[in-house]
Amino acid sequence: MHTLEYFKKNGFMVKKNLVPINLHEELFYVFYDLSKNYLKKNKIKIKNLKKIENTKYPQDLKYLDYMLISLLNFNKNLVGEIYDIISYTSSFLKIVSLDKVENEVKKILSLKNLNSIYSWKHRVRIDPPNDVRRTYGWHQEIFYTIPETRFVQTWCPIIRDTTKNNGTLEICPKSHKEGIAKQTWKEIKGRATQILVDNEVVNKYKKFTLPMKVGDILFFDPHLFHRSGTNLSNEVRFSMVGMWNDCTFKKFTVPKPHFQYRTISEKQYYNHYFNNLL
Repeated sequence: MHTLEYFKKNGFMVKKNLVPINLHEELFYVFYDLSKNYLKKNKIKIKNLKKIENTKYPQDLKYLDYMLISLLNFNKNLVGEIYDIISYTSSFLKIVSLDKVENEVKKILSLKNLNSIYSWKHRVRIDPPNDVRRTYGWHQEIFYTIPETRFVQTWCPIIRDTTKNNGTLEICPKSHKEGIAKQTWKEIKGRATQILVDNEVVNKYKKFTLPMKVGDILFFDPHLFHRSGTNLSNEVRFSMVGMWNDCTFKKFTVPKPHFQYRTISEKQYYNHYFNNLL
């Protein structure tokens, strides 16, 4: 079992069995329900569409793959909508707010029990086979988050183990001691923005692939070099990413939440409703 001393030395630690299996099971059914509804809503027909009450976790994980890949092939944006919905479901928030996770974060940040930590960008990633649009090269998290904050990064498998074959996380142990490394901001059409650590810096460190079991959580320093592998399997890789920020940190300033509607705005809805009543 990795300890706080191990974290300080290597820039990461894995804690086993922090997330109860029943929460992964619950999230599986959320995924299944949303996928089924989106298939029906968009009139996408697939063979042998099972009822929710007839599915079992984890036996029907491959069937969930089948549903999600069918949606992806029809319209990539539909999976994006499911991606966003999941992150505000009660089932997902139960995982984010686990006491055991909070306690580990506060130990790493040397905080007291009653100090507050702020969740930022906690999401379930859905990485289909051989889809690299949101796959990042070697990077540090420091420029992908709130500027000038103090935080701990977390990552873990969701509903399915992560393996080398399905593209589990890769890390460079002890690279956090580099501080903010030399890196380059790259905007690539059709892909996520890449802020990549220079190869000459990355090559100073050993690279380590980190297979993980459902229930485990990885905690790592924001300066640790890391990247996702390529999903070479025929299965979807599900993982949770997110950052916990120290609210006592002098420079910490919370960002303003911003939501962009996928359909009409509040004012458009108001005008449409009342104009139709006249």
